[in-house]
Amino acid sequence: MRIFRSPEKSTDPTAVALGFFDGVHLGHRAVIGAAAKCRAEGLCPAVFTFSSPPRSKKDAEQLTDFDEKLILFEKLGIERVYALDFEEIKNKTPEEFVIEIVKGAFNAQKVFCGFNFLFGCRGAGNTRTLKAIGERIGIEIGVVEPVLVDGEVVSSTRIRSLLREGEIEKANVLLGHDFGLRAKAVEGRHIGTLMDTPTINLEFGKGRALPKFGVYGSVVTFDGEKYAGVTNIGVRPTVGDNNAPNCETFIPGYKGGALYGREIDVRLKSFIRPERKFSSLDELKSAIQSDAEKAYQLTVDS
Repeated sequence: MRIFRSPEKSTDPTAVALGFFDGVHLGHRAVIGAAAKCRAEGLCPAVFTFSSPPRSKKDAEQLTDFDEKLILFEKLGIERVYALDFEEIKNKTPEEFVIEIVKGAFNAQKVFCGFNFLFGCRGAGNTRTLKAIGERIGIEIGVVEPVLVDGEVVSSTRIRSLLREGEIEKANVLLGHDFGLRAKAVEGRHIGTLMDTPTINLEFGKGRALPKFGVYGSVVTFDGEKYAGVTNIGVRPTVGDNNAPNCETFIPGYKGGALYGREIDVRLKSFIRPERKFSSLDELKSAIQSDAEKAYQLTVDS
């Protein structure tokens, strides 16, 4: 998959999915999948998105970071990603955006978007605008209807709400993949090592959505291997000395060396219990071991 940071001219005809696609949830996958299917028609499947949140998304906690989105795009069959800087094109009118960028640079023959897609300066364009411009300049426009789960529209807002409530399994269904974090392990205070329950620590990036503080059964992946883990999301009230949220994971089945600086992927599978403060490290150790037994009951995907 090729990544473009500018509207580079394409000599190949493309089918482009338009959107920010935070979370790459089931609704987003319907749009992206529509573009990916056009490979059978000789069109190169592409995604247009932004490298950072546009104005309308800046105040919302992000379900995924940019690198994770790229991984998901590729898995869905996308071959090109146009990831432009919002500031560079924010003042283009809807017509300028479609004619100069979508048609002129991307060489789009087909374009797909969600039912509530807005574009152009201050969101002046909508799906009706897009269809009208597309008809005039010869681009086929496909507006994808909302995806419903349990009678409700799948949306990033709904998923964030489920995460805040600790409903991780429901959130994962709407996402179409497991919510989690991919980052380099950072060094902690080694308290887990002292308790014979060594942990890895990952830091949430600025602006990332956080699930309900508590303990989760998780699947941990590094070096191509998967392990059942038990992950605490929160501020570690028993031993913590600051209020910065942290993702701390104990991997009972891992007997290797320290993982500092290694890229680790942690996916949350089930909510075990809320975060709580224990009266002693011995009580905390006992709780971690109990949590680990529950985490081992998870099925680790092959």
